[in-house]
Amino acid sequence: MNILYYILLLVNYGIYLVILIPVLYFLVFSVASLFYRQKKKKLKPGEKRKVSVIFPAYQEDAVILNSASAALRHHSELADLHILVIADGLQPATIETLRKAGAQVEEIVNTEGTKAAALEFAMKFIPENTGEMIILDIDNVMKDGFVDSIITTKLKKKLQIVQGHRTAKNQNTPYAVLDAISEEINNSIFRRGHRVLGLSSALIGSGFICDVALFKNEFVGHVKSKGEDKEFELRLLKNRIRIGYDDNAVVYDEKVQRSDAFYRQRKRWMAIQRDLQREEAKKAFRSLSGFTNIEYLNKMYQLMIPPKIITIGVITMGMVLSQILYHLFPVAMLYPVQLSWLILFILLIVTGITAFPLRYLNKKMLFKAVIHLPNVLFLMIKARLNLKKIGNDFVHTKHEL
Repeated sequence: MNILYYILLLVNYGIYLVILIPVLYFLVFSVASLFYRQKKKKLKPGEKRKVSVIFPAYQEDAVILNSASAALRHHSELADLHILVIADGLQPATIETLRKAGAQVEEIVNTEGTKAAALEFAMKFIPENTGEMIILDIDNVMKDGFVDSIITTKLKKKLQIVQGHRTAKNQNTPYAVLDAISEEINNSIFRRGHRVLGLSSALIGSGFICDVALFKNEFVGHVKSKGEDKEFELRLLKNRIRIGYDDNAVVYDEKVQRSDAFYRQRKRWMAIQRDLQREEAKKAFRSLSGFTNIEYLNKMYQLMIPPKIITIGVITMGMVLSQILYHLFPVAMLYPVQLSWLILFILLIVTGITAFPLRYLNKKMLFKAVIHLPNVLFLMIKARLNLKKIGNDFVHTKHEL
């Protein structure tokens, strides 16, 4: 009986340790994010810079018409904006409408089915003397002042690439609210918190500005996967190129609205993360010099962290079960187990409070969203268990206006 007890105790603390490390990681950066300050600096308007705004557009004609039209109307005192749409499966009428409105539209037959291929194709059509480019997803809309703010941050900080503040465009369903909250928590931990502690911001895949020369050198011919943003980010960090962040440069992004879309999207993300994790581990071990690069190691660890909702679910269940067991069998040997899970649960709560976006506290939809958390946990576990079935199929997340 004692042997069985010690085996169970060993398993318990093994699980506990695996979960404790990411919680402490999240806690450190979420607390650091509270100290993030960004002054609203302005540059004196001079000769305008040439900046290309690139939309890789796969189908969804109504969505790209709305997003590209908003980009064409975007006012900037610092830049002349060139709107470039890479059209994959758009209707001829849509292409004609975009061209008449002032956008450059180039058609691609994307046999690879990747955003990376569309972006590499776009490089052929960036006008000469264009120094910078902004990548947007098909549904992204830049808030007024986005371009001037992110250019100012880039120049003031002397950076080659800066991630903007991507935030929810819609909060019309419980899943959209949960997705929006998750995005803002990521902004706290992986962007504001990281910058406060002197590390690079994480890239999201859209809403960032980058030197054209840097993109051609580090992306074109190198990045091929469906997780192009993470692969690009890993390459930049490996080459010690710092990624900045501008919290004031806001770009609106549509959040998934239904459980089926949430499941497909998260399954795709987890499969991409798994594949990058395996590939980068192989590369890292081939060159041990990568292990002296703190930024690169930090990103590698991020790829290994379990999804936040699974971490929350495991800690909550561990805390509840340990409390029940201790009250049913109040023996001294179970007290450390009960106490350790309670402490971990408290650390999780503190992390959540420090990283949680306050503006969502008063949302009417928040209560309904919280009720859906168990279903979200089930979907994430289901997605995790079915990763082997995703293969190389192209999975597109539908957007709505």
